[in-house]
Amino acid sequence: MVKEYLKENHSKIDLKDENRFKDLEIIDSDLKGKEVFFTAEIHGVKANAELEMKFLKYFKEKTDFKYYLLENSYSNAYFINKYLETGDIQILEEIYEPLKGTFAWNKSNYNQFKNLYEYNKSLPESKKIKVLGVDIEHSTDNAYRFLLDILPEKEVPDEIKENIENIQNTFEKIDNPRDQVAYESSLELQKDILEKESIYKKYLGEDFFGFEFVNKNVIYAFEAYKYQDDYFNWNNTRDKMIYKNFEAVREQLPKGKYYGQWGMNHTYQSEENHLNWFGSYLNQEESEFKDKVLTIIYNYDNCNQMNISKDRSYEEHKFNLIFPEIKQTNDLIDNNITIYKLNSKGTPFSDIKMSSDFNNEKLEKNMLEFFQYIVAIKNSESTEPLRNRETE
Repeated sequence: MVKEYLKENHSKIDLKDENRFKDLEIIDSDLKGKEVFFTAEIHGVKANAELEMKFLKYFKEKTDFKYYLLENSYSNAYFINKYLETGDIQILEEIYEPLKGTFAWNKSNYNQFKNLYEYNKSLPESKKIKVLGVDIEHSTDNAYRFLLDILPEKEVPDEIKENIENIQNTFEKIDNPRDQVAYESSLELQKDILEKESIYKKYLGEDFFGFEFVNKNVIYAFEAYKYQDDYFNWNNTRDKMIYKNFEAVREQLPKGKYYGQWGMNHTYQSEENHLNWFGSYLNQEESEFKDKVLTIIYNYDNCNQMNISKDRSYEEHKFNLIFPEIKQTNDLIDNNITIYKLNSKGTPFSDIKMSSDFNNEKLEKNMLEFFQYIVAIKNSESTEPLRNRETE
């Protein structure tokens, strides 16, 4: 039953031409009424970025989404937007430097923004894509770089001068992604902002929101990272913060649709074993986006993945993560990347229980309550560490 259904509800994706979308027409019928479009990866596989660019162009053409919603911080998004506006590659160089030792430090991710710059140039001004970052501030270096970058070129009021000057002092002392000196400085700055809010608002003008927002997210990051060795509390804490950040940021912006490629679980539209993900918050009853989210997750068969060792160096290993229901059919299809539509009429997936993290533990909810499409990726290489930040 499943095999027969999937044979009738799949399309072979061709990545050789990312500007043609006949292979993605299978998605067209699900676009109406949707406002948030997610593709969802497991980090470290090369095909991820190739698919992301194709899906970005597809969703732009079909939905004219306005916002590129990244699993990234507000400060990084700010600098990426500056790069998109100017083409100054040095801006990317500077924000990537502190990312060494993370999954983001890879050539595919870096080149994605170069490709986005070229694509954005081809769009009329009214249709250009704006990058949004709603994650916590994982890198205190880039957060403090942002706080300095938006300071106005005018005299600092005496009442806040000490804390403003301390931003530069703190930035110069930071020597790791979550330096305690930044946490203590941000706590002090946040206390001062609350006590002297009107002075900060007058001094910073329209940049007050971003200034306070980034500083608060430095604090949020330290609060979340207390649980970094506790999978449940780390993800529950972080994703709740991500959703609150999204709500705060979107209130500052004109209405528009959103596309983003995130780590897979973040996009799940339902609670998973008492774990609330960003996607499940978006799809909760009281959310404005209830039933307006479309999720496409990636599965991996016989791939390689770039992984990070305990000393934050990079290594490569074989990687398989594919639902057994998908693999049985995918083995019969002669193509490396295939998309499966799970929600057609008569689908068996409304009766197939979701597996938590692809293990054998079945949840009460069915797969369609978490996502609507699966892209099966075969034989992909791993991403490559950026190392020397090549720009060719």
